Amino acid sequence: MISSKLCLSQANKHLTDSLLNYGHLKALIKDLQINYKNDSLNEETTYQLASSYALDKQIDSAFYYLNIATKNDSSVNTLNDPNFYYLIKDKRWSNIEKELIAKTEAKFGIYKNLEFAKALWDLRIKDQAFYYHIKVATKYHNWDSPVSHALWDLKYKINEEAVADLELLIARYGWPKKSEVKGLAAQAAFLVIQHADLEKQKTYLPMIKAAANKNEASWSSLALMIDRVNIREGKSQIYGTQFHKNESNEWVITNLREPEYVNKRRKKVGLPPIEDMAKQYNIKWSVKQKD
Repeated sequence: MISSKLCLSQANKHLTDSLLNYGHLKALIKDLQINYKNDSLNEETTYQLASSYALDKQIDSAFYYLNIATKNDSSVNTLNDPNFYYLIKDKRWSNIEKELIAKTEAKFGIYKNLEFAKALWDLRIKDQAFYYHIKVATKYHNWDSPVSHALWDLKYKINEEAVADLELLIARYGWPKKSEVKGLAAQAAFLVIQHADLEKQKTYLPMIKAAANKNEASWSSLALMIDRVNIREGKSQIYGTQFHKNESNEWVITNLREPEYVNKRRKKVGLPPIEDMAKQYNIKWSVKQKD
């Protein structure tokens, strides 16, 4: 038998998720404020409040709760959270940054190239920003609506700026190494480059390969980039990471080299079985795998 407290908790989570998914941020904040008053020590609720206020561009309130939420945090996850896009140009963001970096370095060791890491974190936030807004917009408008087009135009502009900024950083420091900037920052570079044009992707692919061969970059990310470049050049993908919607609006994996051996290749680069991805996107997959 499920306790009434658990039922209430599940109901609150369902309400929170619903308000967030449909963009009802002010109603969400009111709901979270009630939860916060009932349990002000709940760091998850406090972080959600900070995030919701930031998305709603209530900057002062966002910083107030973010300072509370990160008091005991010893990670840089917050510094990579796109929900805080509107906060990163505020001078108070640097204070959050300094405190989180100090606690993270005290626990996990120093960043050999901290300035590079900080720049990459900012690029990660910019690269991932506004996908939430696009997702909300499509719940009320279709993908081909003027609202969706306007949001995507904004995203393309931000992505172009992020690619240009990353190129300047790479020209100065080279491709980011995990040993110098650590995992989240190194991954940020990949996220930005995957939104670049084909020629830029082809330019940096050898750098990513060289870094991966030295365990300085993620092999799974490299696999995705190889597939993306191959597909854009009209070649077969190798790892089955690229899929698109067909005429029936169903996700499908196409142009895959020797699909019966794809899991063997995916395992080598740290990717889960293709059946897991197929299930996640409701992709019909029935190719029996061979060793």
